[in-house]
Amino acid sequence: TMCKADVTPYWTCVYDELSRQDPIPLPLQRLFLCLVAIAYLPIMFPLTVGHFVGLDDSYFEFDKEHTFNFLTLMSVTTGLSPLQLYVCVSLTAAFFATLVWADITAIERPFRWPKVWETENNACYDDMFCEPSRKDRLIRRPGNTLSNFFYLFSAMVVLTSSYSRAFISEEKTSFILSDATFGTMMLILSISSTVWHGCNAMWSHGVDLWSMDAVIIYLPIRMMSLGVFVTLCKHSWDPIMASHIASAACMLIYAVHILSNGSRWKKKHDQKFWHKHFPFAVRNRLLHSPYVQTKKDDTINSLSLGPIPLYEVYLFALMPVIHNIPSWIMAKKVYGSFGSICFARILNMSLAVGWAYRMTERWALDACRHIKFFGERMEMAKKNGEHLKRFAWMTLAAVLSPTAVLHYCTGITLIAAFCHARSVEIIMLRKF
Repeated sequence: TMCKADVTPYWTCVYDELSRQDPIPLPLQRLFLCLVAIAYLPIMFPLTVGHFVGLDDSYFEFDKEHTFNFLTLMSVTTGLSPLQLYVCVSLTAAFFATLVWADITAIERPFRWPKVWETENNACYDDMFCEPSRKDRLIRRPGNTLSNFFYLFSAMVVLTSSYSRAFISEEKTSFILSDATFGTMMLILSISSTVWHGCNAMWSHGVDLWSMDAVIIYLPIRMMSLGVFVTLCKHSWDPIMASHIASAACMLIYAVHILSNGSRWKKKHDQKFWHKHFPFAVRNRLLHSPYVQTKKDDTINSLSLGPIPLYEVYLFALMPVIHNIPSWIMAKKVYGSFGSICFARILNMSLAVGWAYRMTERWALDACRHIKFFGERMEMAKKNGEHLKRFAWMTLAAVLSPTAVLHYCTGITLIAAFCHARSVEIIMLRKF
């Protein structure tokens, strides 16, 4: 029988246990850990790395044309005016302000979520996240919930940009449909993530994971498809035909991924794969964990993922670095341009910071003891009736929650990455 007591307790960093169970010698483990940390440095300084790998100043001219003005660069790449961008910010702020208002007013008249949403099942959520829960409120985890502001804003910018380029702009209509689909998946992500972190509705978890995967994979597919356009043009294809082929390929690959991955996550939800715990959590994949030791049988949720090797954690931590490698290769071998260095810096720095800090989350290494301190002070202030102190400690826990920080940073990363991809596309369209 699986016993939760056999799992490493919460607020205990699991890295030491992970290190002890791994067959790699300790000196090599420490060497690999240092290499992971060092590997983050190049992505923080893309211009320096660019010159090191042989990219001269001609690869970085896009920003010079627009006087390095951030708002101008964003307007040029999205095709939106500053007023349209302001409207996107305002509508996003209005949505979350309404959510906060509903949370405050629910103090007097408690709100009850539909029972079929299974919002009282906290087993999976508690396995994943360390932000203290306010179980008597509409928004249980304000940090993890309200930080979805950045996803909703990014979705609105991408959708508005797609509409503008399709029906208003005179620019060649490349990747319009796939961009609109990307924006729609970001919209779904912002809503499902808000519901998941706000009230732990079980249905929203699968939708959150599905849309998150779709959002992560799109821009690499788009950049590769743009490479197809450039390659065809270099081989004397008609630019319009090349554009149609590249756009169609991008949309087809993206659609196949969305549908196949959606089916996968739907199956896991129907199997109640995460209804009793979070199977992917590192602590649940340690050798002594009952979730690893249990054999497959006919009971629900008995699927074992197997013990987690240390190299898997290192590879996961290296994702921001690995994500950059195709971009550098494409810039040098195919595009002949790096695009906007401003957006490259923003997307790399925000992704590196958010991803590295996220590794301290409970489902990963569980190394966020300061959140426990804030939660204890929050409960103490609540018992003493010190509402202002409670609010202050809650705010600290919310703002510094690893998942909230990931939301801020990756939301910024997504809009910066979209603008960067658009900057490369604009240069290629001018060239051909």
